Amino acid sequence: MNKLNKLGLTALAGTLVTLSAAQAGGVSVNGTMELSWKDLPSNEVTGVPIGMNKNLSFSGSGEFSNGWTFGILHVMNDTMTGQSSSSLNINMGGILTLAYDSGTGGYGANAVDNVVPTAWEEVDYGFATGLSDVGAVTKTHGVMNMTLKAPVSGTALSISYAPRFGNTAIADGGTSGSHATGEFGMDAVLDLWNINSKYIGLRTGAAAEKVSHQNCATTKSAENINGNCSGQKGHAYAATIYQTVRLGPLSAGFQGTYKDPGTAGGVENNQAWVAGAALTLGKYASLSYGKGYDRYYHSGGVAAGGSHDTDDASSSEVDLQHVAAKYHGWSAAINIGPIALKGVVNRVQNEGGAHNSLIEHSNGQRRSEVNLSMAF
Repeated sequence: MNKLNKLGLTALAGTLVTLSAAQAGGVSVNGTMELSWKDLPSNEVTGVPIGMNKNLSFSGSGEFSNGWTFGILHVMNDTMTGQSSSSLNINMGGILTLAYDSGTGGYGANAVDNVVPTAWEEVDYGFATGLSDVGAVTKTHGVMNMTLKAPVSGTALSISYAPRFGNTAIADGGTSGSHATGEFGMDAVLDLWNINSKYIGLRTGAAAEKVSHQNCATTKSAENINGNCSGQKGHAYAATIYQTVRLGPLSAGFQGTYKDPGTAGGVENNQAWVAGAALTLGKYASLSYGKGYDRYYHSGGVAAGGSHDTDDASSSEVDLQHVAAKYHGWSAAINIGPIALKGVVNRVQNEGGAHNSLIEHSNGQRRSEVNLSMAF
């Protein structure tokens, strides 16, 4: 999940001619510096294990004469050579919010791709292929979002629309051109309730998305069929349900996801779940453990004898229809004012739905990282 939205979605003041501002608003600069040490298994090339991340954001907020508020966020990329993401939102009295998002991923289904509580990172952190999740629509640039939220209960409906996929941030007065990874997409998120009081928290919800593709069913010309039908047989769909609960310092959650990429050949669909629990001691320390399970349904050849199903990374069967990727891991964090020391140890079997005949340990491949961050 994109973490940049945690830097704050309050915004730079601007001039909106049709909605005159009562207050010009202010601008603030925020950021973090992170130093990480990553430990890879002995059979993988590590090189230099120490890295640094630099996040810098410009944010601000303002108020219109009718009491509505607005905000903008601009985030610089890690090399400080340009802007990595940006967003604008207008809040109409705390009930209706309209937003335009260009890469933060802080809206729609991407904001609920994994809501299971963790002390720091999720159980699939550090691996090239993680658990199947939602968020394809709201991960892209140029997403329009509308959110209706009821007071007190936190009940909310969020609808997002991306008119074009595969584009980067669009400059003022520009257009994205042709699509690369999809034509257009929509997603919807429904929080039945989202209560977060001092001692009790409860959240129940669901999300669904569709990415429209040119495909075998929609293309007519020979040129389009040759260019698209071999790789895309239909539109892409995904859906998820989630439940979290918190009682004092203890919190837990479960989330289940179904994903159909609509591709011709390869993976037909994924059925995944993730569950975890966390213990938080005041504002100073937290510890969590989680498990994830992602079953890949392959459309390719099946070994003689029909469909095979395996969860065992040591199996000699290499031509499988159903392969399960299994994740589990620990995460911990200690906070002292603006400084945080965090760590994670995760493992996976059959990463990416590929049968792993070479693994370093019976628990699967490992990824470990220790991270020191300072906020300013």
